[in-house]
Amino acid sequence: MKKGYEVTYEWVIKLLQNCDFDESSRRLGLKQVAQNSVLIDFLERTYIIAKDGIELAEQKIAWTPKTEGYDYNLKSVLGYYLLSEANLEPGNDFCLLTHFSGGVFGNGNAWPDSLGKVYGNDYKKFCRIAEKLGMVFETEKRAGQYVWSYTLLPKIPIKIMYYEGDDEYPTTLQILYDKTAIQFYKFEPLAVLHICFIEGLAAIGKQE
Repeated sequence: MKKGYEVTYEWVIKLLQNCDFDESSRRLGLKQVAQNSVLIDFLERTYIIAKDGIELAEQKIAWTPKTEGYDYNLKSVLGYYLLSEANLEPGNDFCLLTHFSGGVFGNGNAWPDSLGKVYGNDYKKFCRIAEKLGMVFETEKRAGQYVWSYTLLPKIPIKIMYYEGDDEYPTTLQILYDKTAIQFYKFEPLAVLHICFIEGLAAIGKQE
């Protein structure tokens, strides 16, 4: 029996059969390399989205996820991005992912803080990885609270909030999304994208 993530991926590929690759790539800021083929970058990986499948084409930074089905989930949400009908620019107004959940998740810790475990007490390590990935340092809000910006997908900017821990509280990292992100994704695929980003960033940090 096929796993749920395999069924979802096959459904996305089916939907891509009716996608206007020319229009979608222009509107979403993706590079079109053939009539029905576009490139999309994610954490220094480049994927090719075509009508018959989504495949990894290049890795500038090699990293290996641990979760079963990760690659299927990531390819599915990248395909959903191309299928989005949203036509707007980011508004530079950011919030936690839980803001989009309609009360299903009531706080910012709906998922385990694996990033804090990987980068905790080593802000210099986080800085090295962030710079390799093309993240941009914005400001230190107060001692031990750092703000970085990153373009997760062409129309989906995020901010990474690094809160340096102390003897009382552990280091935590929060991901904030531009409020227009929910126009490009329904909540469930946006949450999957969020999880894929966290696991990918953690995997890159673990292997350094």
